Amino acid sequence: DLRMGRREFMEAVVSTQSTGVLDKQKHSLTIRVQKKIFSKTFNKTLICMIDEDTGVILNALYQIVKEHSGHSDKTKKTIKYLIKFLVKIGVLFKNNAFNDAEMMLFTKLKNKYKTTVLTVISFHEVQYTYDQKLLSKYISSVFDLLRQLLRRHMSPKNVERIELVQTALSDSSLLDSLFDYEQDTPITQHVLVICDRVRSLIDNDKI
Repeated sequence: DLRMGRREFMEAVVSTQSTGVLDKQKHSLTIRVQKKIFSKTFNKTLICMIDEDTGVILNALYQIVKEHSGHSDKTKKTIKYLIKFLVKIGVLFKNNAFNDAEMMLFTKLKNKYKTTVLTVISFHEVQYTYDQKLLSKYISSVFDLLRQLLRRHMSPKNVERIELVQTALSDSSLLDSLFDYEQDTPITQHVLVICDRVRSLIDNDKI
């Protein structure tokens, strides 16, 4: 049951220090619960093509959007499309399917994505630095590059789905909810998980 999984998840994810560092034991439990929820929610074939850190990030993102919108099915569809885009990029890259121009776009996309997630981490760690216009600009740039990169390799219908994902993830009220500096909320706890796993990806040169 996904709702039960969410309760288990919220019990597992706690902020033990003002710096937002997760206790090792609870962090390990968090990862196990994240995997369980993720495997119940999304296609196992897709999940097998995603590394652990990315899976945790995507599940936390799913929880954030669902918590904010209140629409489980719609959110599930949004994240499923996002997973498919990530898998598509990975498959195309590994099979050398990008031409020279697309490889330049691929590099730009990676750099812009890294800039965006580092900005999110900075906004989360340094109180009252959140800038909605700046974050919206970065997110828009990421999706613009994603569309350009995949346009030749996807049907028009799937390209339109990129627009659907962008609309869901760039909603201004959703972005505002990520950075509540006055109190901990279910959403800010999920942001904490995302920031932790993004650091892991960066440390391992996966971003």
